[in-house]
Amino acid sequence: MGQTGHSAERIYTSLCWHGTAAGSDLFDMHVSACMIAIAMQEADKEDTPLSEAIGLSGRELRALFVMMFPDALGLLDGRETPDPSIADEESALRDILWMHSADASPFERLLTAMIARRSLRPNHLWQDLGLGNRSELSKLMRRHFPRLAERNNRDMKWKKFFYRMMCSSTGYSLCLSPVCSECDDYQTCFGPEDGSSLLSSLSPVEPGP
Repeated sequence: MGQTGHSAERIYTSLCWHGTAAGSDLFDMHVSACMIAIAMQEADKEDTPLSEAIGLSGRELRALFVMMFPDALGLLDGRETPDPSIADEESALRDILWMHSADASPFERLLTAMIARRSLRPNHLWQDLGLGNRSELSKLMRRHFPRLAERNNRDMKWKKFFYRMMCSSTGYSLCLSPVCSECDDYQTCFGPEDGSSLLSSLSPVEPGP
């Protein structure tokens, strides 16, 4: 499967210190490096193509590296990157994210695909993106998907919020409770998202404006 055995932390460091593109936004580089690092580690551990772990085709992966980490393209050498298979649910989430993107930029197109794919993993979304804490995810959503951030004004867990958005777009709801505060499962949707970062050795970026 190519370059295996690298920890997510080592991949993150390699990306940030040896491949940053001049003029790129530091927070966007941090977010991209986190997602690439956690996906690479997962692909190595599960012996799957990197494209399946991150939701990008080989062409899209190279475009992201050229955009953010041009001097780190060697990290892709020897890795299988066929076009990822995309189920209906993931495709629907891609559409929702893209429709609510801030600038419809090339980076946001790639970001949309990565978030949709990583949303399929079993942990809190901020963990499955490789971020340091939920505040980083909140900053990411405010920056690149501000209309979704505004709609999630009660701070619902993002995966639950995404499912609610998908249900509302199809006219079907998995939730039978008319008022969240009266639901017995309130903590499932709004409870704290505790836990450690899957890139635990990283210092989280301050959320900022």
